[in-house]
Amino acid sequence: MTSRSIGALIDKVQEAAASDRNKARGQIRPTIGVGMEDPICWTVLYGFDAERYFADPAFYFAQNLKQKLWRFENIDDDTPLTLDMPAWLGHYPEYTFFGMDLSFSSRGVPLLDTNHPMRRNPDPSLLKPVDFMTSGWMPRAFKWHEDLQRLADGRLGVGFMTWNRGCLDLAMQLRGYDNFVLDTVERPEFLHSLLRFLVEQRNLWHSACAVHFGTELGPTAVADDWIYVPYISPTIFRDFLLPRYLDIERHHGVLGGVHSCGNQAPVQKYLLEIKSLGTFEVSPWTNLTQTLANVPPEKYLYIFLHPNDVLVASDAEMDARLRSIAEPCDGRSYGVGTSGLTPIFEGDQEGEFLRRINRWLDAARRAFRS
Repeated sequence: MTSRSIGALIDKVQEAAASDRNKARGQIRPTIGVGMEDPICWTVLYGFDAERYFADPAFYFAQNLKQKLWRFENIDDDTPLTLDMPAWLGHYPEYTFFGMDLSFSSRGVPLLDTNHPMRRNPDPSLLKPVDFMTSGWMPRAFKWHEDLQRLADGRLGVGFMTWNRGCLDLAMQLRGYDNFVLDTVERPEFLHSLLRFLVEQRNLWHSACAVHFGTELGPTAVADDWIYVPYISPTIFRDFLLPRYLDIERHHGVLGGVHSCGNQAPVQKYLLEIKSLGTFEVSPWTNLTQTLANVPPEKYLYIFLHPNDVLVASDAEMDARLRSIAEPCDGRSYGVGTSGLTPIFEGDQEGEFLRRINRWLDAARRAFRS
């Protein structure tokens, strides 16, 4: 990929971003969004190997521009095209800061380490403090960011990677699920210490990142997919996790979002203790009726639909599902979107994928805009 061809793609992205069509996106409430399962969706549509995607900066840069244009040209949802280039290295680079290996299948499925020594021995000395400059993939992240900045040539903003995990997902990967649950009963002080250490390292990392780039330490969000009742109980969340999320809130000033693909309804009363948490996610596994009863109306809800509700459902099923959201949410502040989508069809993958997505968008406009 030459600098000239990348420059031509940047021209197209800038033109699209400046268009009236793009500026109009997101102006109507509730917003309707379509999510892609990144990078798996794109490996299917474009036929590339994810290992190259995360190793070849010119390929990654050009591919991201192509994906931006593809979404803008083919999916008329409320997601604006933005003039940024994330220096992304997948969803789990922070795992490497604690000595865990991370790789990807050719399709882009993360391959996580399940053999950390802490799975066999609950010994805190097995974990070292995180060094912002040298731990895990940090040298790779700096090189990646520099390469992408050079390719952007000042024409797009390049964001540095971030630390998304709170502490639960990291602890689960370090200890394994069975050990983690046993720790809550047999070694609670060890588990408290482990979770506290993980959050302390997260907070220090974010502070070091702000100093390194000369920015302010601002609001943050966390992603902990193991917030999923019944895999953990509401009591485990209250006793072990909530204090750590409050630590993150104190450090950043604002903890604006807590992501989990799982069932959060039974812990929403505890999430409300995070006073700066303005948005509550409602995953496909979180009961909307319970959420509306649990979460006060001044909080914004973002409601995710299961991919099957978009790619598999009949017209009647789709309409009924969307009405089941629109009617009880009337008067609330909320948005609706799909979970990450990936083509699952034989033959004309792209054509059928787009047909199903746009059929869902038409149904969503009828439900929420008419």
